[in-house]
Amino acid sequence: MVNSTIALYLVFLTVVVVLNLVATVCLIPSAVYSGSQKTLQLVLIWLLRFVGAILVISVWAHDRKSTLRDPVRNDEGPWLPGIGPESDRAHHGGGFGEGASHDGHSGDSGSPGD
Repeated sequence: MVNSTIALYLVFLTVVVVLNLVATVCLIPSAVYSGSQKTLQLVLIWLLRFVGAILVISVWAHDRKSTLRDPVRNDEGPWLPGIGPESDRAHHGGGFGEGASHDGHSGDSGSPGD
């Protein structure tokens, strides 16, 4: 009975240590977090053992997926119609700063006595 309890405890301890190591190895090279965030998450992993490692791995996986699918980083949007990189490439001139005024006339409006 005592040997089975010790064996079960050693298996649980091994699982916790391996899980903490996996969380640490996933977190350290990640470009998603700053250095201080990584430090705080490492403290969470090793102080809260099992729960901390599971939390950090799940947040890391979610954030990793989010940055891979980020439409702004991939130049896909979220753009409203007429706003964004596609509309910027389509318009080449004719704006207010390029010789046209807001009423459609360009140049000097002249004096009232003309």
